[in-house]
Amino acid sequence: MNSFRARLFSPALFVLFVLAISVQPATAQKDQARHIYHRLIPAGNTCATCHKVISDQWKASPHAANGVECTVCHGETTAPDFAGTPALSSCDACHSDQVAQLKSDPFMKGKTCVNCHQAHIFVEHKKAAPAGK
Repeated sequence: MNSFRARLFSPALFVLFVLAISVQPATAQKDQARHIYHRLIPAGNTCATCHKVISDQWKASPHAANGVECTVCHGETTAPDFAGTPALSSCDACHSDQVAQLKSDPFMKGKTCVNCHQAHIFVEHKKAAPAGK
């Protein structure tokens, strides 16, 4: 009976192993392809040309009201460090107090601003006044 299980289990394990190995290169190729695509943006086009919905969301945000363009957070589309999802350091440039607070909170370890605040749809908020004041 054990040899039957071994003959049944071995091919299944092999298939899972092959699938696991094949996923990582596919993910890397997808990320690389996206980056190469952004390098080929035709002259005269902007981020809004392809990302209309996101651009419309951004237009209603405090970032747009303060002139914070796409490249401030994401970087130049032709740069090797173009960020589809910006790092926390991008937020730190303008929001150092909030980033410091986020970094000091053990509950927020490993999280970034966009874990709680949607990247392009958010409203400005202020801390609530302490109770009784």
